[in-house]
Amino acid sequence: MNYYNNNINSDGVKHLISINILVYTAIFVFSQYKIESILSLYHPLDGRFELYQILTHMFVHSKRLFLHIIFNMLALFMFGGQIETLLGIKKFMIIYFLSGILAAFLQIIFNTSVMYFFLQTLDFSQAKKTLYYLNENQRINLYSSMYSPMMGASGAVSGIVGAFAKFFPEHKIFILPFPFPIAVRKALLIFIFGSIISSIFNLAPGVAHFAHVGGILSGYFIGSFFYKK
Repeated sequence: MNYYNNNINSDGVKHLISINILVYTAIFVFSQYKIESILSLYHPLDGRFELYQILTHMFVHSKRLFLHIIFNMLALFMFGGQIETLLGIKKFMIIYFLSGILAAFLQIIFNTSVMYFFLQTLDFSQAKKTLYYLNENQRINLYSSMYSPMMGASGAVSGIVGAFAKFFPEHKIFILPFPFPIAVRKALLIFIFGSIISSIFNLAPGVAHFAHVGGILSGYFIGSFFYKK
């Protein structure tokens, strides 16, 4: 079943990209207010956690890594228009935001399990004392899992890509390092496998790999629900 259509009517995509760019600009213009710290998502056991961050973290991107927002917005533009045109703005937004929330939830579960495995506690004040008994590499990794906030639209955008894979499974895309196009569904399976390996062996520190995996799976299954409709 293939509904791929080049006629894109994607107001939702345009609005999301515009908001992300505005927030990113505000981070620099109003740097004294530390917007990224306020809107990013902290671990629920961290004292800095606020409920609104579950949504706002999707609109904040790292000011130290410009490619962070570039890749996310490019992927949203490439895949989001097709999904919005196919399903309408309401269902598109459901996939986007629900995938972003579920992606963050899966990453938090992973971070919490890592913390408990090494420290045998979920008490942040107690855990901080225990950190000093670990080697430097373990300490850095655990500190990142516990205290570094999540930011970016990656989980939500991954959800849109996951939904795209449901409706257009044979559509060809390029995925590094392969020099030839691969069907999007196969490409996402490779990406999920690589993300899990990278997360387990900490091959790319600072990247929320399980948020990407959670977003893709969420978008795919939510897309499957709409597909049946």
